[in-house]
Amino acid sequence: MLASSSSAISMSSSPTPMYNVFLSFRGEDTRDNFISHLYAEMARKNIETFMDHKLGRGEEISPSLYKAVEDSMIYVIILSENYASSTWCLDELTKILECREKYGRDVIPVFYKVDPSNVRYQTKSYAEAFVKHQDRFKDAQLDVWKAALTQVAGLSGWDSQEIRPEHKLIEDIVEDILRKLKMKFSFVSDYEGMIGIDKHAKQIESLLKVESAGIRIVGVWGMGGIGKTTIATAIYHKLATQFSSSSIILNVQQEIERFGLQNIRNKYLSELLEENNPTSRLSLSNDRRLKSTKALLVLDDVNNSAQLKDLIGMRSNFAPGSRIIVTSRDKQVLNNVDADGIYEVKEMNFHESLRLFCLNAFKQNYPVEDYADLSEKILNYARGVPLALEVLGFLLCGRTKEAWESQLQKLDKLPENDIFKVLKLSYEGLDEEQKDIFLDIACFYRGHLENVVAQTLDSCGFSAHIGMEVLKDRALISISEGRIVMHDLIQEMGHEIIRQQCVTDPGKRSRLWKPEEIYQVLKKNKGTEAIQCIFLDICKIEKVELHAKTFKKMDNLRTMLFYKPYGLPKGSNIILPSFLESLPDDLKFLRWDGFPQKSLPQDFFPKYLVKLEMPHNHLEQLWQRDKDLPNLKTLDLRGSHNLIEIPDLAQCPNIEEVILSHCTKLGQVYSSNFLCKLKCLWLNGCISLRSLHIPSNILLRTSGLIVLHGCHNLDMFVVDLSYCESLLSIPTEIFKLKFLKRLYLRGCFNLEKFGEIKETIESLVVLILDETAIKELPSSLHHLVGLEELSLFNCQKLETIPSSIGSLGKLSKLDLTFCESLETFPSSIFKLKLTKLDLHGCSMLNTFPEILKPAETFVHINLTKTAIKELPSSLEYLVGLQTLCLKLCTELVSLPNSIINLNYLSELDCSGCCSLTEIPNNIGSLPSLRKLSLQNTSIVNLPEGIAHLSSLKGWNSHQIPTRMPANFISPIVKNLTKLLAVASLSSSENTVISYIHKSGVMAFHGFLCQEVSKLQRDRV
Repeated sequence: MLASSSSAISMSSSPTPMYNVFLSFRGEDTRDNFISHLYAEMARKNIETFMDHKLGRGEEISPSLYKAVEDSMIYVIILSENYASSTWCLDELTKILECREKYGRDVIPVFYKVDPSNVRYQTKSYAEAFVKHQDRFKDAQLDVWKAALTQVAGLSGWDSQEIRPEHKLIEDIVEDILRKLKMKFSFVSDYEGMIGIDKHAKQIESLLKVESAGIRIVGVWGMGGIGKTTIATAIYHKLATQFSSSSIILNVQQEIERFGLQNIRNKYLSELLEENNPTSRLSLSNDRRLKSTKALLVLDDVNNSAQLKDLIGMRSNFAPGSRIIVTSRDKQVLNNVDADGIYEVKEMNFHESLRLFCLNAFKQNYPVEDYADLSEKILNYARGVPLALEVLGFLLCGRTKEAWESQLQKLDKLPENDIFKVLKLSYEGLDEEQKDIFLDIACFYRGHLENVVAQTLDSCGFSAHIGMEVLKDRALISISEGRIVMHDLIQEMGHEIIRQQCVTDPGKRSRLWKPEEIYQVLKKNKGTEAIQCIFLDICKIEKVELHAKTFKKMDNLRTMLFYKPYGLPKGSNIILPSFLESLPDDLKFLRWDGFPQKSLPQDFFPKYLVKLEMPHNHLEQLWQRDKDLPNLKTLDLRGSHNLIEIPDLAQCPNIEEVILSHCTKLGQVYSSNFLCKLKCLWLNGCISLRSLHIPSNILLRTSGLIVLHGCHNLDMFVVDLSYCESLLSIPTEIFKLKFLKRLYLRGCFNLEKFGEIKETIESLVVLILDETAIKELPSSLHHLVGLEELSLFNCQKLETIPSSIGSLGKLSKLDLTFCESLETFPSSIFKLKLTKLDLHGCSMLNTFPEILKPAETFVHINLTKTAIKELPSSLEYLVGLQTLCLKLCTELVSLPNSIINLNYLSELDCSGCCSLTEIPNNIGSLPSLRKLSLQNTSIVNLPEGIAHLSSLKGWNSHQIPTRMPANFISPIVKNLTKLLAVASLSSSENTVISYIHKSGVMAFHGFLCQEVSKLQRDRV
C-alpha cells in the first residue's frame, strides 16, 4: 500500500482532527442496530466520533462531509450488503483511502454480514450494484470505486461472521480503536498528584452541586497560564461518568477561528446526543432528547460573551441535572451568561510554587544545595503562575549559578506583574534561527504534525529538529499524539512579537496569517521586503484583484501558502492580472490551490524553491521555457486537469516526490537524466498517459511504452501506474530501478506484454498486476528474488504460470483468483512458502499438478468454481493442510484415497460438486476433521468409515442415508454441534433422527424434516 510523504502545511493538508473516528456506513443496512450500538459504545469510552445522520442525500458528497473525513484520525468502514449501491458511500470510501495514503491514517474495515471476498472481487450484491451504476457513470469512475473496494477489502479488519455474539464484535472493534488512539480508559490518573489540583476541584465541585436538580452553569476565571484548562479537564474526567452524556471542547476561541462557531456547537451536540447533528438548529426530536439527557459540558477558553451565548443557547435547552463549566480570562463573560457560581483560580502559594518550579528546574520536589536562595528569588517574579514557573524552571534547568544570577538581573529590570515579559525571557534566550522556528510555529503550525512541520522548516533552511528540541527544553512547545502543543499565552506572546514589528502596517511585519490583514496588504499593494511568510485560507477573504507587481517588493518572502480546505467549491477569490510580473525568487515553499493562470510568470526564477504545491489548478504548463530547479524536492500538481506537459525532470536533480495524480490530459513524463534521489512518483488516474521516460540517451520509439532503459541507479521506492489505461506494455528495464520496492499496475486494462527480466533483482517486494490483459509471465520471473507478494487478481487473459515461479523463495502471498483463462499451474508452486493457495474463480482450471515432495507451509487451498476433475494422490504431501475448499467444482468426480494422510485437515468443503458420487471409504481416518460439507453432491451412500470421525463438529449434507446402522451413526452425532440436512426425513424409525434427539445437537437446519422438527419441539 502506498504511504504518502505529503508535507503540505495548510488547513487542508494537515488539519488538526476534530474527531477520533469517522464512521462510514450504509444507513438502511445498519443504522438502527449495529451502528447505533457501536456508536454508543465508542461514546461510552470517550471516543469522539463523526457519524453522518443525513437521510436525504444528493447526488454528490457534500463539502462538509469531505471536511469531516479530513478532520478524523481513524476511519471505521462498515461494509454491509448494500454498501456499494450508494454512490455517496463509494465517494466517501475513495476520499477516506486518499486520506489514508496522504496522512498515513488508520482504516478499519468491518465486514458486516457480507463475505470479504464479495467486497474485494465485487461479486453478488456488489456486482449487482455496479450493474446499476454503469448506466449512469463512466467506466473510469466505476474503476476508481472498484479499486477502492478491492483495496479496503485487503486491509486487516473485522468479520461479523467470525465473531459472535454481536456485542463481542463491537467490544473488539472499540478495543482496536482505543489501541490505535493510544487512549486510556480513565484519564483521572493523569491528574493525580498534580500540585494543588485537589483544592481547586473541591471548590468547583461545591459550586456544581452535582447531586442537586436544576441546570447549573459554573465559571472558572483567572489570568492566562494560571491553570484553568488543566483544572477543568481534570474535573471533567472525574465527573463524566455521573452523567448520561458528556462533551469537552478545549481552546474554544482557537477552534472557532479555525472551524467556525456552528461547527463547534454541532460537535458538542453530536457528542451529547450521541449522533452527528448536521445543522445548528435542533430538530424537535433532538430538542426533546437534549432536554431529557443529563449532560456535562465543558467549554474551555471562551472570551466573547456573544459567542458563549450562541454556543450554549437557552439554559432551558438542557435537561435537569445538567452542568456546564466555562473557563475564561474575562469575568464579565461569565457574568453575562448568568453563571450560578464563578470560581477564581488564584496564584499558587509559596510551597506549591517552589515544588512546581523545582520539578522543572531540578527534576525533584526541592532545590539542590546552594540554589535554595536563588530559587526563592525566582519565585518572586513568577508570582505563583504555573506557566511562568514551568517556563522559568525549564529555562534555568542545568544552568550554572552565574547563569541564574544573570537571569535574575534581567528579571529585576522588568515591570512588576508583567508575566508576558517573564515568559519572553525564554524566547530572548534563543538564537536567531530558533526564534524564527518559534515564531513560525506560533503563527502557523500550532496543532500540526511535528514531523510534517519539521520537514517544512527544513525546506526553509532551518535545522528544525534541533531547534524544536530547544523549544521543548524551554517549555515553549510540547508534543501530544505527534502534534505540536503550545499554550495560548505563549502563542499570544509570539503574535505580539510580530505585531510589535510594526503596529500600524501589517505589510512591514515578517509574518502574515490573519485574512483581513493579508487582504489589505494584497488589495493596496503594500507588501514590503519585511514579509517572510504568508498563510492565507483564500475562502476567508473577499475577492481581491492583484496588481501585476503585487509581489515585486516582497524580496524576502520564503513561504507563501494560498490554500483552500478540500471539498469546497471550485474557484478562487484571488484574481490575477493578465500578466503577473513575477513571484519572489527567494521562495522556498510555494503552495497555491487553484492557481488561476495557464503558467507561472516567465520572470520567476525559483532556484531556491524546495516545495512547489499547486493542486487543482488551471495550469497547462508550469512555464513557457525550461528553468533550473536545483533545490526542488517536492512537486505536487495533483488534479491539474488542463496540464498537458511538465518540464524535463532532469532540471530537478534533487527531486524526491512527484505527485501528478489525476492530471487527466498529461501524456508524457520525461527526464533526460538520472533522478538518483526520487523516492515516490504518483501517476494514478493519468488516463491520457502514454509514456513515462526517466532514463538518459534513449528516445521514445513506440507510443504506449514505458521506456526506462539505462536508469539503473534510480532510487525509487514506489511506482504507482494504476489505471493508466493507455499503457500497452512494460519492458524489463523498469526492474533495473535500483531501489524499486513496489510496482502497481492495477487496472491497466490494455497492458499485455511483460518482457524478459535479464538479471537478478533483489529490491522489488510487491508486484501488483490486477485486472491487466497480461497473457503470460516470463520464464525469467525467477530473477525477482526479493519478491514477497504477486497479485494477478482478475487477469482474465492469463493462460499460464511459468515453472520458474518455484524459485521465488521469499514469495509468501500469491493471488490468482478469477484468472478465468488459466488452465493449469506448475507443480513448482508447491516449493513456495505460501500458507494459502487461492484459485477461486479460475473457471478453466482443469488440472491439479502432482506434488513432488512434502510441502509444510500450505494451510489453506481454495479451488472454488474451478474445472478440476480430480486431485492427485500426491495431495498427501501437503502435510500441514487444514482447509480444502472444492465448492462448486462441478467437474470433480472423486477424491484421492491418500487424503486420509492429511492429519491436520479440519475442514473439507465439497458442496455443489454435483459430479461427485462418493468419498473415500477410509475418510474416518482423518483425526482432525471438524467440518464436512457434502450438500448438493451426487453422493447417495456414505462409507461406514465415516463413523470414526471423532472430531467432527459440523456436518453439512444433502442426503443422510435413512437405514445406516446405529453403531455407525452414534459416534458422529453425539459430537456434532451443528448438523445441516436438506433431505426429506419423515420416518419415525430413522436412526439419525433418534440420535439427534438423544445427543444434544445444538443446531439442526433441515428442510421438510418433519420428525426432526417434532423432536426438537418435544425437547423444548
